[in-house]
Formats: sequence, structure tokens, C-alpha cells
Amino acid sequence: MRVLHIASGRLYGGIERMLTTLAESTGIGSMLRFDFAVAAAGRLDEELRERAAEVIPLGNVRLSRPASLLRARGSLRDLLRGRHYAAAVCHAPWSHAIFGGVIRTSGVPCILWQHDRAPGTSLIERASRNIGADLVICNSLWTAQTAGTLQPHAPRRIVYCPVTSGRATDEDRAAIRTALGASAADVVVLAASRIEPWKGHLELIRALARLPARRWMLWVAGGAQRPHERACAAAIEAEVRRLGLEARVKLLGERRDVRRLLAGADLLAQGNVQPEPFGVVFAESLLAGVPVVTTNMGGAPEIVTECCGRLVAPGDVAAFAGALDELISNAALRASLGAAGAIHAAALCDPCVVLPILEAALLSVSIKTAA
Repeated sequence: MRVLHIASGRLYGGIERMLTTLAESTGIGSMLRFDFAVAAAGRLDEELRERAAEVIPLGNVRLSRPASLLRARGSLRDLLRGRHYAAAVCHAPWSHAIFGGVIRTSGVPCILWQHDRAPGTSLIERASRNIGADLVICNSLWTAQTAGTLQPHAPRRIVYCPVTSGRATDEDRAAIRTALGASAADVVVLAASRIEPWKGHLELIRALARLPARRWMLWVAGGAQRPHERACAAAIEAEVRRLGLEARVKLLGERRDVRRLLAGADLLAQGNVQPEPFGVVFAESLLAGVPVVTTNMGGAPEIVTECCGRLVAPGDVAAFAGALDELISNAALRASLGAAGAIHAAALCDPCVVLPILEAALLSVSIKTAA
């Protein structure tokens, strides 16, 4: 069953990380085979090719350049005519608004994979709504609450993101900690995400600053990709200086080795001030045996529970600091939460679990369309 995934590829975040996992997981637990059409060259394109995936470039597609849309739609039309796909999956309203019409006129089942809540007010979301989808796949129960806003008549299925990770060896752990200056006594807190203001980097730094007596070190992994993200990165650097935490906080920039960073970390923390729709990095962390501390909203409570981490009220820096202090000061608790987290996350996100669910969802639409 060959499926085409269509994505922007201009940025790199949770959607793109999930697509690379699909490329790695082709055939695991299902008959699914994946191709990828990408609307901008970049890290996603590179990482898919590194995994020997079939990548079809659609050109440098920008809404501000109508000619680029026409060329990309023409390329996709030719692709759908020349190959047999059981379904074409548009990731996020942007891809669906631009390419959904081509998919539908080609007679291929058109799927919208919704990765975030949708108020339905933006031009892109309204354009997506005007193009019917045969199915909406939602990455969490929380995201699914607004699926009807985008596609009021389409059936919807919850399919958690497939995630792979694993426990590291003692040698892996020692190597990365030495490379980044962490001693054996330091408790390493990792934050790994795009540098978005709503991800709560400032809240995390301020919470940790309340624990000066603890032996903690913070690694911040993530690159600024857009102007507002560069402004956020500058604000993070300024806050670290203001609080005098230069020796404790390492700003690592964009990294492609988050799994290696998790090998050296003792816990993962993210102080979201807006909801995380799913949180691929939460699942990656738990699979690696690293407990998670984050805020209790969005899709996070579907992944992180008291058995494997801590959830705190959004905006409550004191509670955030308390949860961090509890885990930083208690190695046995971290080990217990980490062991439970690996089992919990695998039951939700292991490709062997997710891909059969995805296959069943796509097959139901393919059969219905054929009939």
C-alpha cells in the first residue's frame, strides 16, 4: 500500500521529525510504503534522503509567488497520474489548501493530517476547509477537538505520532556529558525544541534559577529559523546573563543529535505557555528513559502522566520550580519514572503500534473511495 506524504519542508519541527520516523519505519508492522513530496529544500529533504526515502521535490513553493504554486501543482498532478497511490496525505492546512484540489481531481483519496488545533479563521484554514478531505487524522485528542472546524463532514481518526528512541549505553552517556562539560555530579536538564516564545524557555530558566543550591546544568537545543525566533533566542541569552547563569546554561543551537543529548540528560523540561499539540520530544524522552516535566495543557497530558513525569499549571513558575527540584534532588525517583516512561510511551508511539492503526485508517478510506 503506497502512500504519498506532502509537506512544506521549509521549517523543521515535530511534523518533520515524524516524517523522518515514517521513512525509517516503512514496512514495520504494516504493508505501508511511503513516498514524500516536499515543497521546499531544507533539512527535511536532506534527512529523508539520508534514510533512502523516495523524495519528490515540488520546487520552492511560496504563496507570494503564484507561479511557484502553479508549477508545484503541475508536478504533483503528473506524479499522481504516473504512479498508483492508495492515498495522498497533506500535512497541515497549508499543504492541503495548496495541493488538496489536485489530489481530489486525480481521484486519489485525500487525507488531511492535522497537527495542531485550528480556529478556522486564517486564510489558509478557510481555503483548506473549502477543499474536502476524505479523512482527517489528528495527532492527539486535544487537536481533534477542532477537526470539525477544518473539515466538518470528514471522518476523523486519532493517530499518535510514531516515535523511535532507545536507552543509551554508559559510554554514550559519558561521552556527551564530557563533551558538553557536565560532571558526574551534575543533573542535566534538557530542553529540545524550536526556539518559539510559547515553548517556555524563559519560564524554564527562571524556574531553575530558584534552585541555586542544586547541582543542575541546562542544555538548550534548538535553532532559530524565523525572525521572531531569533528575537526569542536573543531574549534567552539576555535572561541567562541577567540571572548570572552562564556557567550553568549551555545554548547549543540547532542539533541533529537529540537522541545523543537524551543519552546524557537526566530529565527533559519544557515550560509551555501555550499548548503543545502533541510533543514528539516528550515521547522521545520517555522512550529513552528520561522523565519529563512540562505544563498541564494541550496534548501533553496524553503522553506525560504522574507515572513518568510531572505536569504543572501553566504560568506557575513556583510550581514548575518545585517539580524540577523534586526530580533534580531524587535520583531514585528519576530512575523509577524513566523506567515507567519507556513502557508508557512505547504503548502509545512505537511504530509497531502506530503503523497498523494508520494502515487501517487509510485502508478504510481507500476501500470507500474505490467503491
